[in-house]
Amino acid sequence: MSSSNQLNQSSRFLANKPRNEVNVQGYTFRIDGNTTFVMNYGRWSEKRKRLISEIRSALNVHNDQVLDDKLLFLIDTVMKHYFELFEMKTSAANLDVFSVVSAIWCTTAERNLLWIGGFRPSQLLQVILPQVQHSCSQQQLSDIFSFVQSCQQAEDALAQGMEKLQQNLDKATAAGDKALKLTCVSQQMSFLKQANHVRQQFLYQLSRLLTICQYAEFLLAFGECLYNSQPWSSL
Repeated sequence: MSSSNQLNQSSRFLANKPRNEVNVQGYTFRIDGNTTFVMNYGRWSEKRKRLISEIRSALNVHNDQVLDDKLLFLIDTVMKHYFELFEMKTSAANLDVFSVVSAIWCTTAERNLLWIGGFRPSQLLQVILPQVQHSCSQQQLSDIFSFVQSCQQAEDALAQGMEKLQQNLDKATAAGDKALKLTCVSQQMSFLKQANHVRQQFLYQLSRLLTICQYAEFLLAFGECLYNSQPWSSL
């Protein structure tokens, strides 16, 4: 079985995570024990650092079979970990979608790539690709460029919808139309879920285009690109 096929089978979705709590007053997250989004995100970040460190160490192993087996396990774990973050955001957004979409909790680096409550896949890949393309074949690069274009199309469609939604929200706020504001909140929640789905599919589909080692290197670059700054700087 090829390494790409092994990696495809290794990618699975993690769902049904506990909900988290946020405070809708002043768009500030409430720290209330261990169940808040802020606390959970802090723990999530620490675990992500440990997993990325393990991937970096595994890449230094010279036994190919041991390397593939170890990396498959770690990649599967890291992907589940990112999917868990998407679920955490969705749960927090059920109580305060505006704070999640505006991402006051994210790192400075991630804020530079902010798009509907998280990173914008096509933009992120354009930043990271120069760091990993040295090991890619021409066919892989061609497939990746096509993949970027498809990501951009999905992102543009959501961005247009969000722009129209913001216009409706501004009108509702100006007119004091509470019913319309509630409708906008519901629609914004839907856009966040769709954006998270695009991010999830981005991670999964890219894993199908790269070998095990290439995808591991991508995850290292991914982490460095988004999480190399301290979170909570805006709180």
